[in-house]
Amino acid sequence: MLDAGGTVVQILESKALGPASRADLDAWLTKYPVVTTTLIDTPAGTGTKTLSVYGQREQVFIVEMKTMKIVKKISGSVTGSGTPSITQAVPIIIGLLGM
Repeated sequence: MLDAGGTVVQILESKALGPASRADLDAWLTKYPVVTTTLIDTPAGTGTKTLSVYGQREQVFIVEMKTMKIVKKISGSVTGSGTPSITQAVPIIIGLLGM
C-alpha cells in the first residue's frame, strides 16, 4: 500500500466512552500489533473530540492526501461481533490505489 502512495493512521478515540490515556494506547498497541501510525484522540481529561464529532468509535476514514479531504467514511460494528470497518475498507482502499 505504501508503494502505491497510501498510508494508515489509527486514532484511539475513547475507552468506555471516556478519554483514552497513554496507558490505554500502549495496551491497544500490544493487543493489536498492526504496523501503522497510531495516536490517541486527545490528551486524557480533555474529552473525546473525534468521538463527539463522528458519534461512533469504530470507523475508517479514507483521506485523499493531496487535498486532505475525506473521500469515504466507513462505520464498523461496535458490538465486537460484527464486521470491523477496516475489513470493509481494505477492498475499497486497494481499488483506489489501483492495486
